Formats: sequence, C-alpha cells, structure tokens
Amino acid sequence: MAISVKIKDNSKQVRNKFKKLGSALPRIIDKGLKQAGFQLLDIIRTKTQKGQDFRDRKFAPYSSSYIKKLNREGKKTAVDLFYTGRMLGALTPNSTVKKTGKHKVTLAFSNSQMRQRALFNQVLNEPKREFFGFNKRTENIISKQFNRFVAKELKKFRIWV
Repeated sequence: MAISVKIKDNSKQVRNKFKKLGSALPRIIDKGLKQAGFQLLDIIRTKTQKGQDFRDRKFAPYSSSYIKKLNREGKKTAVDLFYTGRMLGALTPNSTVKKTGKHKVTLAFSNSQMRQRALFNQVLNEPKREFFGFNKRTENIISKQFNRFVAKELKKFRIWV
C-alpha cells in the first residue's frame, strides 16, 4: 500500500503581494503625511480664527491704540490675526505643504512678506501670539488620522490569497 501526498502552496503569490506592498508603502506613507500636513494647516487656521494660539490659549489682547485704528477702519477688534487676510491667505495647501525629504512634510508660508509678518506675530512682537505650531493633543489627532489612512490603504492589498 502506497501513500502519495501532494502539497500545493501559494508562496509565489504571497511573495509577489509582499513585493507590491513593499513598493507601494512609501507612496502610501507620503500621501498620508501630505494629508496630515493639510489637516495641521486647517487646524492652525481654525484656531487662529477663534483667537487661540497653538496651545489652545487666548491670544493676548491688541493694544488700545491698535483697537482704535481697527475701529476707525471698521474692522473687527477680536484678536484673530486677520487684518487684510493676506498672512493666513499665504497658507494655501498647494504651496504650503511640501514634501521635503523621505517621509517628511513641511508647512511654510508661500510669500516672503507674509512669512516676515508671521515671524513678527509668532516671535518678535510683544506680546507674542504663537499661532504657527501644534501641541500634543493636535499631534495625537493627526497621528490617529494618519494611522487610519495607512490601515485603510493596507487593507486594499489583501495579502492572504
């Protein structure tokens, strides 16, 4: 009596799927990072419009002379760093969020004059109004969204045949 055993495996298919995954993973990460940059940009704009710095604290009030100037011009006196709209307008997604290295995205102002204005508000002015940054809570929100995006993209690969 003879017993014959035949084993058929799908190791070639699995290997090919892993190769595809390996080549697609850097693109998935870069796309997720770019989305994270867009999300951070949106959070910075939203907090600034609410009059909050990146630590979720209220901006320091404007000086009385500046408030008088705003009243004469008929502008809002709420501290939201919005005078003409050009500074925050220079934070456009297409020109602001750039891939600057392997798995690295940088946010920057697209206009040098507005970059100087932001530097003044962020660092040089007294009192400082630090709007361009993020705290641990924002980092966690963006990190969760990034992880969800990568997991969703990886599910598309269905490794097991």
